[in-house]
Amino acid sequence: MFLTIKILKMNCQLCQKELDAWRDGKLPRDIMTQVGSHLEECETCSNIYRLQVVADKVINQEKELQPDPFLATRVMAGIDNLEGSGYKPETLFSRVLKPVLLTASMAAAIFFGIILGNLSWPVKDSETIPVELALIDDAAIESVNILLND
Repeated sequence: MFLTIKILKMNCQLCQKELDAWRDGKLPRDIMTQVGSHLEECETCSNIYRLQVVADKVINQEKELQPDPFLATRVMAGIDNLEGSGYKPETLFSRVLKPVLLTASMAAAIFFGIILGNLSWPVKDSETIPVELALIDDAAIESVNILLND
């Protein structure tokens, strides 16, 4: 019983599928050479390979970052300074009632502004018709009146 390996023609889809294994050296020798030659010929696949290499470098660099060991100490010292300076946490009045009172005072100011604005309108003659109403085209009404008089 012989084991036969079918040799495939390397295309972009197959090359991109095998890039990780190629980089790790986990492919058979003939497929390794096919992927390598395809990367030399195909600009699209070589760009994808370069992007993967850059992404791996960034990920590895992020893994190497160490947290600042004195961060917790500085935060706790800042909290102690606030407590020592007489800082008081927010009360119910400052969290809820201040915004409610501010909103109510703004609404009252707008309401009284409208009332005062309406009081300042001069009332000359209440019997006169505004110009806009005098210019209404009442031709349709006249035609009805003509039909009624006939």
